Amino acid sequence: MSGDLGELPAQLAQLRDLIREAHGATKDLRAAIREAKDYAGSLVQLVDAAADAARRAAHEAGCAQLAQFEAHLQGEMNRSAANLNKAVAEARDHIGRALMPKLAALDTEAAAMIIEFEGNLFDANVPPGGY
Repeated sequence: MSGDLGELPAQLAQLRDLIREAHGATKDLRAAIREAKDYAGSLVQLVDAAADAARRAAHEAGCAQLAQFEAHLQGEMNRSAANLNKAVAEARDHIGRALMPKLAALDTEAAAMIIEFEGNLFDANVPPGGY
């Protein structure tokens, strides 16, 4: 047993060295964990910033497309209104020409009558993109 007691100081010194190494490794591990958390936090911020930028870009692109479509649609509506106004004017003229010979046959004063139609025409000059 005396041999075992003689080795005890060396074993204690070796145990202390192992404890110091374990303490240093634990310290290094904690630092690595902190660093990983910081890196993960940076990644989360980076992903959030990229998602926000993508959302803004999609919103702006959508608004631009919507404005372009709105201007196109308004232009088409203006052209349609102008075509309708032309058709209404032609129909009014046609009705007037159709009534004149019949009125003239009835009375000579009626032949000089002016026929006026009530009602407004379509607004063919609405600016594209709003009022």
